[in-house]
Amino acid sequence: MRVFLALIAVLALAAPIAACGHKEPNPYPESARREFDRQCPQENPVCSCTWETLTHDMTHEEYQAAMERFHETGHMEPKVTHARTVCTERHGL
Repeated sequence: MRVFLALIAVLALAAPIAACGHKEPNPYPESARREFDRQCPQENPVCSCTWETLTHDMTHEEYQAAMERFHETGHMEPKVTHARTVCTERHGL
């Protein structure tokens, strides 16, 4: 009986952990990637990391709205700044 209860406890703890797995990136049109690559080449590890982070954290519509606000006001969306900062720190550049 103890083994059975231990197994149930392990399964109960594992279910929420499994749900925390790496989610799929949001869909972005290929043209968005090309535009991003013009400013920040895919070969650069910081750029590649930033793209991956942005596509996981923001929808294409959110990203486009953030870029439009940046071009209009000069203020960058905090999610974009955070992604770039984390990737810069991670890749030591």
